[in-house]
Amino acid sequence: MRLSRLPTPRKQTASGRAQPGAANPPASTRLKRVLWFVALWCAGVAGAMLLALPFRLLMHAAMR
Repeated sequence: MRLSRLPTPRKQTASGRAQPGAANPPASTRLKRVLWFVALWCAGVAGAMLLALPFRLLMHAAMR
């Protein structure tokens, strides 16, 4: 996944001409990339919360 907005080189055909729509990926590819990013971000947040949960429970038990 590219984070910068640098122009990508266009694909060359056998005749040496660039294809007209080669620089921009189709909307379905872009949507899949965004959905994967959101899914992995949610998994990361959930993993961090599960990692912190035992420590939170220990602190809560210690305060009693």
